Amino acid sequence: MRIPAKINLYLKVTAKRPDGYHEIRSLFLPLDDIADELTLRDGDDGLELAVAGLPVSNAEDNLVCRAARRYAERAGIAPHWRFTLTKHIPVAAGMGGGSADAAAALRLLQERYSALADEELHELAVGLGADVPFFLNPRTGFASGIGERFTPLDGPVRTPPLLIVNPRFPVSARWAYTHLDPARIGDDDSGRAEALAAGLIAGDPAAVARSVHNDLAAALYRKFPLLTLLREFLIRHGALQVEITGSGPTLYAVCPSPDVRDRLREELEAAWPAALLLLSA
Repeated sequence: MRIPAKINLYLKVTAKRPDGYHEIRSLFLPLDDIADELTLRDGDDGLELAVAGLPVSNAEDNLVCRAARRYAERAGIAPHWRFTLTKHIPVAAGMGGGSADAAAALRLLQERYSALADEELHELAVGLGADVPFFLNPRTGFASGIGERFTPLDGPVRTPPLLIVNPRFPVSARWAYTHLDPARIGDDDSGRAEALAAGLIAGDPAAVARSVHNDLAAALYRKFPLLTLLREFLIRHGALQVEITGSGPTLYAVCPSPDVRDRLREELEAAWPAALLLLSA
């Protein structure tokens, strides 16, 4: 099963809850060209996980294993499964890679056993992470609550040419939210989110570029000057806009055309050889 990465084209933190979680409004865009692959087959008693591609923990706390264990417990099934995960989505990058893998495990098991109602599967997903429910059926749309409530856009989406730039170091979501300036928390009445959705449906890269936003980005730019240097380089060489996705540190560049995106990729590879992971969408 292929499960796509996502980027947040818009992320507004609207409130901080008493339990420490943050309420958000975010526009999730799945990237079908950037995806992990997870397969399931019968194995010995218990769970096994083999990992290829980008480095990731294959220990018992990996989200694939956690998702499988929780499905087995809820469904009353003794696990005897071997998962093989091929990683293409970088880890702790703001692209939902771990959440995607957890959702893929739930989906594969549900396809095999059909043991849970949709509501139970969603409940399991929420318990694994706020983004996991999105990846049960990834579509472009707005997430709210802590990310677990989702409303797809009303219309077909035309994704603009994107260059995804990962600087090959991780940032935890906990760090990003801990360092969020409290003054940024609140509702957004600017109309950016609605303009962004309209730009995606219209297939207008310039309209998308004008409306992207991320409340978490400011702290990341302060902490990691490389991100500012990369952003300035990309804009100087033709990107319409560049922003951090989710809790970072991955940047996405909205480009006016595939040709500009491909040229940017070549220029970045020449300027920072081996220092960056570059992905196109």
